[in-house]
Amino acid sequence: MRSNFTKLLLGAAASILVLTVSLNAAENQKGWKKFTSTESGFSIDLPTTPDHLEQKIDIPQSDLSIGYDTFLSEPSESVVFVISVWNYPAEVDMSKPEVNLQDGFGGMLSALPGSQVESMQMTDVDGFKALEFLVKNDEIYFQGKLILVYNTLYQVFSVYKVGDAVDKDYTKFIESFKLINPAKNKVAPPVKNGATPKKMRV
Repeated sequence: MRSNFTKLLLGAAASILVLTVSLNAAENQKGWKKFTSTESGFSIDLPTTPDHLEQKIDIPQSDLSIGYDTFLSEPSESVVFVISVWNYPAEVDMSKPEVNLQDGFGGMLSALPGSQVESMQMTDVDGFKALEFLVKNDEIYFQGKLILVYNTLYQVFSVYKVGDAVDKDYTKFIESFKLINPAKNKVAPPVKNGATPKKMRV
């Protein structure tokens, strides 16, 4: 089974709804290489071939669910690189990117009680709104970006222990992230009985 360190970061990856998961360890080929997921709409440089987790979670008090894919590259026991892609249904209001990103960041913090926000700022990635952050939780740092592309939320971040020299690797990782055909993330509002229902927020 993976380390408690990896289990902790998976809790943080569930930024909107807290999620606890466990992954089996797998042998990875080391060495930075470009990884592309056409289906999830991104490419990025990673130090190892990532493990892939695909799941759905239900939205409370509704009949809706959110599908997500999480990719984890773990080159050592003290550093993990994560890309988590959340695909929200059309009924979820993602029309205010800055508000949605703040909500997502708040959800991440709620999964990490006692966390300290070292830095946080709005930015953009390929023309889409993003929130860049650095969070410390005990002896562990979470550093990365939340990127909202229509109704798809990309969580791109690294998790590392205090004292590890990961600046160059983090920069290589985060700067290599590219969106692929982002227009495919557009979702049409659902229509029932000729009327468009009000959107909900989570």
